[in-house]
Amino acid sequence: MTDKHINLDIMQLLGPGGQSMPCQIPYKRAELTYETQKYMHALGPTPKRCLEALADLGLSNPEIARYLKIPKGIVKDLREVWHINGES
Repeated sequence: MTDKHINLDIMQLLGPGGQSMPCQIPYKRAELTYETQKYMHALGPTPKRCLEALADLGLSNPEIARYLKIPKGIVKDLREVWHINGES
Protein backbone atom coordinates (compact mmCIF):
# COMPACT_ATOMS: atom_id res chain seq x y z
CA MET A 1 0.00 0.00 0.00
CA THR A 2 1.32 3.43 -0.84
CA ASP A 3 1.29 6.49 1.38
CA LYS A 4 -1.57 7.88 -0.69
CA HIS A 5 -3.76 4.87 0.14
CA ILE A 6 -2.84 5.05 3.83
CA ASN A 7 -3.79 8.73 3.94
CA LEU A 8 -7.10 8.04 2.19
CA ASP A 9 -7.91 5.23 4.62
CA ILE A 10 -7.21 7.49 7.59
CA MET A 11 -9.28 10.31 6.08
CA GLN A 12 -12.19 7.94 5.48
CA LEU A 13 -12.00 6.78 9.09
CA LEU A 14 -11.74 10.26 10.62
CA GLY A 15 -13.69 12.29 8.09
CA PRO A 16 -17.42 12.97 7.95
CA GLY A 17 -19.43 9.80 7.80
CA GLY A 18 -16.60 7.73 9.25
CA GLN A 19 -16.94 6.63 12.83
CA SER A 20 -18.72 8.84 15.29
CA MET A 21 -16.52 10.78 17.63
CA PRO A 22 -17.20 10.53 21.38
CA CYS A 23 -19.14 13.48 22.73
CA GLN A 24 -17.82 13.10 26.26
CA ILE A 25 -14.45 12.88 27.91
CA PRO A 26 -13.52 9.18 28.01
CA TYR A 27 -13.28 7.61 31.46
CA LYS A 28 -9.57 7.32 32.09
CA ARG A 29 -10.10 6.90 35.81
CA ALA A 30 -12.82 4.42 36.63
CA GLU A 31 -13.16 5.62 40.23
CA LEU A 32 -14.13 9.16 39.15
CA THR A 33 -17.42 10.33 37.70
CA TYR A 34 -17.65 12.36 34.53
CA GLU A 35 -18.43 15.46 36.61
CA THR A 36 -15.25 15.13 38.72
CA GLN A 37 -13.13 14.42 35.65
CA LYS A 38 -14.18 17.74 34.12
CA TYR A 39 -12.25 19.55 36.88
CA MET A 40 -9.11 17.39 36.97
CA HIS A 41 -7.14 19.90 34.87
CA ALA A 42 -7.29 22.40 37.74
CA LEU A 43 -5.16 20.04 39.86
CA GLY A 44 -2.34 19.79 37.33
CA PRO A 45 -0.46 16.73 36.07
CA THR A 46 -0.53 14.93 39.45
CA PRO A 47 -4.00 15.69 40.79
CA LYS A 48 -3.99 13.36 43.81
CA ARG A 49 -0.64 14.65 45.06
CA CYS A 50 -1.73 18.23 44.53
CA LEU A 51 -4.88 17.70 46.58
CA GLU A 52 -2.90 15.87 49.27
CA ALA A 53 -0.46 18.78 49.49
CA LEU A 54 -3.24 21.35 49.84
CA ALA A 55 -4.91 19.22 52.52
CA ASP A 56 -1.57 18.80 54.34
CA LEU A 57 -1.26 22.58 54.44
CA GLY A 58 -4.46 22.56 56.47
CA LEU A 59 -6.77 24.03 53.85
CA SER A 60 -10.45 23.16 54.16
CA ASN A 61 -12.58 21.97 51.24
CA PRO A 62 -14.07 25.46 50.65
CA GLU A 63 -10.59 27.03 50.73
CA ILE A 64 -9.21 24.47 48.27
CA ALA A 65 -12.22 24.95 46.00
CA ARG A 66 -11.83 28.72 46.06
CA TYR A 67 -8.08 28.47 45.35
CA LEU A 68 -8.59 26.06 42.42
CA LYS A 69 -11.79 27.78 41.24
CA ILE A 70 -13.79 24.54 41.27
CA PRO A 71 -17.01 23.58 43.09
CA LYS A 72 -16.75 22.58 46.76
CA GLY A 73 -18.56 19.33 46.09
CA ILE A 74 -15.87 18.25 43.64
CA VAL A 75 -13.15 18.74 46.27
CA LYS A 76 -15.21 16.77 48.78
CA ASP A 77 -15.80 13.93 46.28
CA LEU A 78 -12.12 13.73 45.30
CA ARG A 79 -11.02 13.63 48.93
CA GLU A 80 -13.47 10.81 49.64
CA VAL A 81 -12.46 8.78 46.58
CA TRP A 82 -8.74 9.18 47.25
CA HIS A 83 -9.09 8.82 51.06
CA ILE A 84 -7.42 12.15 51.80
CA ASN A 85 -8.02 13.04 55.42
CA GLY A 86 -8.23 16.48 56.89
CA GLU A 87 -10.73 19.14 57.77
CA SER A 88 -13.89 19.04 55.68
